[in-house]
Amino acid sequence: MKPRPPFSILARRYDRLMADVPYEGWAAFVLAALAGEGAVPRDLLELGVGTGNALVPFLRRGLEAVGVDASATMLAVARAKLPGVPLVRADVRALRLGRRFDLVYSAFDSLNNLLTPTDLRDALAAARRHLRPGGWLAADLNTPAGLQELWREEVWEEDGVRLVYGYDPAARLGRLEVWVEGERELHLERGYEPEEVRSLLEALGYGPVFCLTYPEGLPPGPLVERFWVFAHRPHAP
Repeated sequence: MKPRPPFSILARRYDRLMADVPYEGWAAFVLAALAGEGAVPRDLLELGVGTGNALVPFLRRGLEAVGVDASATMLAVARAKLPGVPLVRADVRALRLGRRFDLVYSAFDSLNNLLTPTDLRDALAAARRHLRPGGWLAADLNTPAGLQELWREEVWEEDGVRLVYGYDPAARLGRLEVWVEGERELHLERGYEPEEVRSLLEALGYGPVFCLTYPEGLPPGPLVERFWVFAHRPHAP
C-alpha cells in the first residue's frame, strides 16, 4: 500500500494524541526568553502550524498571528478551531507572504521535517525574510541523540492508531509509520545539533543566536535531546 502524505490521515487523531503537549509552557518560555532580550512581540508567524494548538497561547495573550503549513488536512482542523486567523498552505522553504513579523515561531520539532541542511537553511532564510529588523526567530528541534532515543525501534498502539518507530543513525533519520483505520502514512525527521543550527543562522546574518533547554533555560550540553534556538534579525541590513 502506497503511504499517504505526512499529516493527512494523522490529522483525524492528532489533537487527541497530543493532548499532553505543553503548548502553554512553550509559549511562556519563549516570551520570557525574549523579554530577557528586551523584546515584546506584537505579532508572529508560525512555521508548521499544524492544527493550531501552539498558536492558541499567543492568541490568548493578544498577539496577532499567521500560520503556515504544508498539510491541507491539518490546516482544515486549524481553520475550524481558529476562525479569523490567517492560515496559509505553503512550503516554508520558499515562503513569501509579503509582510513581516516581530516573531517567527516553530514548535514541536517542525523544522526536523526538513531532511537536509540545505532545506533547513532555506527555511531559516525564509524566516529571516519575514522578520522585521529587530525581530526574533524561536524554534525547537530534536538532536540526533533525541531522535535515537525518542524514535528507537518500538510499536505503540492506542484507540485505533498504530505508530511504528525506527532510527537510522548513519543517515541521522528517524522514521515513523502511522496507521489509522487501515490507512498508512510515513514521517521522516532529521536530527540537528545546536552548533549546526547556530552556524546556519549566523551565516544567514542572524545575531545574536543562542540555544536553551526547556524548561530549565540552560545552554544545551553535548548529549541534549531537544533544544530551543533563538535568533535575532539585526537592524542593520
